[in-house]
Amino acid sequence: MASESRLLWIIFAVLVALIVVPMAVWRVGEARRPILEEVLIVTATDDDPVFRPGRRRVPPDTGLQIAAAVRIRQAGGSDLWLAPVENLEIDGVSLDHVNGREWPEEDRVLRVFWFTVEGSYLGGDLTADNAEKLLGLRTYLAPEMGRDLLAKAVPEQHNDDQINLGDWALPVAGGTIRLYAKVEVAEKVDALASEQAVTSHGLDAVDDEDFATIFIAAGFPDPIFPALGELFRLPGFQPPPASTDSSNPTAIGARGLSFVELVEQRFATSSLTFASMALTGGLGMDRDALAPLGRLVLNADQPLREGRPLSWDAEVAPGDLIEDRGQFIVLLADDGDGVLGLTDRVTVCWRRPPVVTTLDQAIRDDAVEAELLRHGS
Repeated sequence: MASESRLLWIIFAVLVALIVVPMAVWRVGEARRPILEEVLIVTATDDDPVFRPGRRRVPPDTGLQIAAAVRIRQAGGSDLWLAPVENLEIDGVSLDHVNGREWPEEDRVLRVFWFTVEGSYLGGDLTADNAEKLLGLRTYLAPEMGRDLLAKAVPEQHNDDQINLGDWALPVAGGTIRLYAKVEVAEKVDALASEQAVTSHGLDAVDDEDFATIFIAAGFPDPIFPALGELFRLPGFQPPPASTDSSNPTAIGARGLSFVELVEQRFATSSLTFASMALTGGLGMDRDALAPLGRLVLNADQPLREGRPLSWDAEVAPGDLIEDRGQFIVLLADDGDGVLGLTDRVTVCWRRPPVVTTLDQAIRDDAVEAELLRHGS
């Protein structure tokens, strides 16, 4: 009987060992797994190939790359930076890192969910009462950027995905882009659950200098400033008139900034600030200082001044403005016939994000007459 009891205890001990020992080994192995600690979005350009976090200004027609750099805590407590780039700099210091994109374990994978941070609203009339709502930001998934640490593409604008804005807007290789990323460690790329996850700076840090923000300038005909390109992709609002005066500190009641400061930090723009950026490269243009070139009659056929069309170069030029009740249209280029016409190219911001389009599409539906203006005459 004693021998049978002893046998039972031996069997029990063996069974326990068969369960506990592998579990203990598994726990030790899990405890020694690398830990995903931090992710920073970093960018580089053709003329500045060092990847850095934070804000970056991009000249016109310059290649841009976007990547995620992750900090990994290794077994033993040391940190390792992993990024699919050759040159990485953080806080002004060149950083030793592993130039790669694979998680350092064969049974785990890295995957990245890229997002843009954009305005919740595309535009409209802005007041102190509705500013907090209309100037709100949110994240939008950007699947075109892929799932890798190195983004496949510069993201598209996404806050207009569900809205039909027409097909008459011409593409502009510019704009302000804000980015957010979530990096996960999972057993498989398509696994529903993740084992670990970290995110980059969120919406609460969007005002910080180290938030991933890209300001892309664009090429326009002289004398229009390339910095105008930075205002594309932003919502276009019409604020109270005094709020767009750069000498007026009136706060719009959202983000603790005046409207001019909102434009300077590239959160929004307006028709007047858009025209000012086009013609001065800043926001100090005085409407009353613009030289009047006469009134235009706007009809279904062609804008006329004193009953006749205007010739390009001799009477109108790139950078001239057509103004109608607070809407400023910036002339860009003739369509080839030599006279100011409805199919000439213009750029405009009116209660929606800026666009490059044709004059007939930019004119307000109920427009009858408008003022032709010139800056610097």
